[in-house]
Amino acid sequence: MRHLKIALTLLFVAAFVLGACSSTQATQAPAEQPADGATEAPAATDAPAADPNAPVSGGTVIIGTPQEPGMMNTLLTSSSIEDAVVSLFDEGLVSVNEKGEYVPVLAKELPTVSEDGLVVTWKLKEGIKWSDGSDFNCDDVKFTMDGALSDLSQVSASGYRDIETLECPDPYTVVATFAQVYAPYLRLFSYTVPDTAGALEEMETWDINRNPVGTGPFILSEWVPGDHLTFTKNPYYREEGKPYLDSVILKILPSREVGMQLLGTGEIDALWDLTEADFPAIQGMAADGVTFVSTVTGENELLSLNFGNNDGSAPADPSTNPHPILYDLKVRQALQYAIDKQQIVDTLLYGNVKPGSSAVPVGTFACPQPVSEFSVEKASALLDEAGWKVGADGIREKDGVRLSLKIATTTGNQLREQTEQVLVEMLKKAGIELVIENVPSDVLFAGWESDGMRDHGTYDIVMYTTGPSTDPDSHLYSSFHSSEIPTTENEGSGSNFSRYINADVDKWLEEASSITDTAKRKDLYCKVVEQINKDLPRIYLYERLSIMGHRADFHGLKISPTFVDFAWDAANWWTSKK
Repeated sequence: MRHLKIALTLLFVAAFVLGACSSTQATQAPAEQPADGATEAPAATDAPAADPNAPVSGGTVIIGTPQEPGMMNTLLTSSSIEDAVVSLFDEGLVSVNEKGEYVPVLAKELPTVSEDGLVVTWKLKEGIKWSDGSDFNCDDVKFTMDGALSDLSQVSASGYRDIETLECPDPYTVVATFAQVYAPYLRLFSYTVPDTAGALEEMETWDINRNPVGTGPFILSEWVPGDHLTFTKNPYYREEGKPYLDSVILKILPSREVGMQLLGTGEIDALWDLTEADFPAIQGMAADGVTFVSTVTGENELLSLNFGNNDGSAPADPSTNPHPILYDLKVRQALQYAIDKQQIVDTLLYGNVKPGSSAVPVGTFACPQPVSEFSVEKASALLDEAGWKVGADGIREKDGVRLSLKIATTTGNQLREQTEQVLVEMLKKAGIELVIENVPSDVLFAGWESDGMRDHGTYDIVMYTTGPSTDPDSHLYSSFHSSEIPTTENEGSGSNFSRYINADVDKWLEEASSITDTAKRKDLYCKVVEQINKDLPRIYLYERLSIMGHRADFHGLKISPTFVDFAWDAANWWTSKK
């Protein structure tokens, strides 16, 4: 997204009954018989046993991940591990529950909306404090919006830029007046930043980038690069008795495979970001005290195709400096025809998922699309039409240019690396050479100022996972609207990494954002999805499950239904390990 930055931290209060903590001492019956009319004292009984499923306080859990976050400032985070980790300390005005329904978090209730739909009012909870002890109030909300609109921000400004004014009539009331109706207003302020963070023009040097301040259940107390991050209980957290855990340690691992070994031996308590291919291994570890949680997220594993020249010039209009190979629609169509998505699902994912076909595959706004046809013959015919002739080694050439494309993904992800190898062999049959050049996540997903590959367009094809949350607006708008192309002029603002431009798509996205009728919005989003499948800025490989393996004595672990976020309910985690 950016990949849309929605870091969701939702605190559910589970109802439970605690057994009595003390028991009465049994006494001897008196020697004398009771007087007439008196009753004997009731026999002493043992106190009811404590509920073994009731949370207990204390302890530490260790969560393993093959990725290390590079940034703790929610305005600058740009990778899925960063988005997940910040939920340990960051919260928004509203979030979603397990059913995908919006619920208040830092707000007292869901916001009210004026009859014309232009004025949205949030009432904030009073008494909330940041982890540094300062008060949370309307000024922080306004600062968050200003930060999102900053040229240095890496989050989508969609929605925020539609706010004409944001006023604070009192410290706990936020009044946003929109220039036009912005239908997905509930997704705004899904994260917050303290107004003491610093000057906006100095955002990249803020202390909170490495020492975050939040209202969530934990605070970052130690960061040893390449090894671990330790989060400890926030003493100012608003819910008495929570979080249950004393600390959470994020352990940086060299690979998911190492993580599986450590999970089996109990050296870590959970392993983040498992894949559908890990199901057999996880299920085979049940005797070792390992289980898992999973959920459908609506996300896709995809190939992002670069329309602009990959020389780093980052043109606003790729037609002025197009990619020498991928700008041609026939080449993109040939790539999709040459990929057997079902084979990838069956051989690498044990048939546990569906082949990818839609930018919005599930949810209220779901737009199901037919899975693309697999046909080497059609792929070859399209390349013939485009002038690409088969060379002596089977790889096509045109005007002295070899039909060779580089593909990049994050190092240490075995499933993606296996998928790349399969893609190499599939595309070779159509005369397309695919060269694998993987890089660490903090290189691939780095922001504009750090010369991130996606931001600057210095790639041919990138493989990663992304998708819509509860409302698809931010994802679709930031990924496909022409204004969201990162360029030198906008200093990298936006997440349209393919540098895709379609006037109809722009119009449909703008219209969908300005109306409240759900059916009409869905119709517009489905038009966008259909057009994307025609133009192919992305090739959707397969739909994703979010899976997390954990020890059986790690309780309360849930995965967000709208995003790959293992920390969204961290306040309710607890451990029974001794």
